[in-house]
Amino acid sequence: MTTWVRADEVVRILGISKPTLYAYVSRGLIERHAAVDGRTSLYARADVERLAARTRSRAPAERPTIDVQVTSAVTELHDDGLLYRGHAADQLARTTTFEQVAELLWTGTLPGAPTVWPVDRNALARVTGAISAAGVADPLTRLALAAAVLADDDDGAGGPPEAARRLLALVPSVLGGPLTGDVASRLTRAYVRRPTPELVAAFGRALVLLADHELATSTLAVRVAVSVRANPYAGLAVGLHTVGGALHGGAAAHVTALFADAGRRAPVDALAEPLADRRRLAGFGHSIYRNADPRVAPLMESVESVAAALGTHATERLATVEQVGAEGMRRLGRHANVDFALGALLYVAELPPDVPLFAVARIAGWAAHDAEERTEHPVRYRGLARRPVVSTGSTTLSRAGQGG
Repeated sequence: MTTWVRADEVVRILGISKPTLYAYVSRGLIERHAAVDGRTSLYARADVERLAARTRSRAPAERPTIDVQVTSAVTELHDDGLLYRGHAADQLARTTTFEQVAELLWTGTLPGAPTVWPVDRNALARVTGAISAAGVADPLTRLALAAAVLADDDDGAGGPPEAARRLLALVPSVLGGPLTGDVASRLTRAYVRRPTPELVAAFGRALVLLADHELATSTLAVRVAVSVRANPYAGLAVGLHTVGGALHGGAAAHVTALFADAGRRAPVDALAEPLADRRRLAGFGHSIYRNADPRVAPLMESVESVAAALGTHATERLATVEQVGAEGMRRLGRHANVDFALGALLYVAELPPDVPLFAVARIAGWAAHDAEERTEHPVRYRGLARRPVVSTGSTTLSRAGQGG
């Protein structure tokens, strides 16, 4: 009789992380089976033990990634779910505001009612003056500059959560939005003068769903900066400079370009070229979620509502999105991910592809990880350089990366 074990037991036996386990599955080193509920992942214990024996009996191969394991209580990822402090993110997105979720991430307690963070008008004047003097147009650079200006007068009294509150309160106005209202409504009005209620709701839902995702690359960058006790605003600036990468928070812009191309010709043609060139296709697949990304369904619900409210043209754009999703699943065998859903929102609502919804949302998560990292021993992230020896093709370890 086969003995089945869950993913948590597999990673304990093998001494690996869950992303590494999923990489093993994708490479065919271990087979994943679905439980009767169709969602839980199960693995044959005999296969796990055979793999454990193999990995112990041979020298480790070069890894395509460097896995850093960090104890964190902020967010928990599963094959089929995302939890913020034990609360399901998809349910929070349908029932709470971004401000409530941010406070949950920072304090561990979900506020019972929505709140609005006050705008520091003096700080806003300093920030907008600095942006004007620098002639900065890029949204992420504007936000990073805002963090730098706020750092200049920070007394550190409120810690990372207060730094995030101050910055998030300014963000919509830094991007051209009004001074009053919650972050979602003000951020929407930075791009649409009279947005529909459905669009405002979609912005709010996107902010909640993107608020944190465990140790994403930008979050790890923030934690590295904080480990040397960088100012909380400097930590947020590090995150803002990292998140815009094309393989991270900038992926949605590539998805909107794919939708635009599909709208001009046909989804089959739009997908054919990048697939033929073996290019990475943004919007499909995820290293954590082997099935559907749990953030997609609630965000696409909002996109559908936005399309219905905006009328025929938006509905036609939504049809293009759906066709691209179906064709991508057929050709790649991969589900759409949250970048696909965020790109769909921007495309259907005809918004600029650089609307920094991802980055603004993640400010909340970065502050939570900042506060958590400050409880750890400082300077705990150290690199060990590996230098190639050309003559033999082998490598040697260097301590050159241990200083500074």
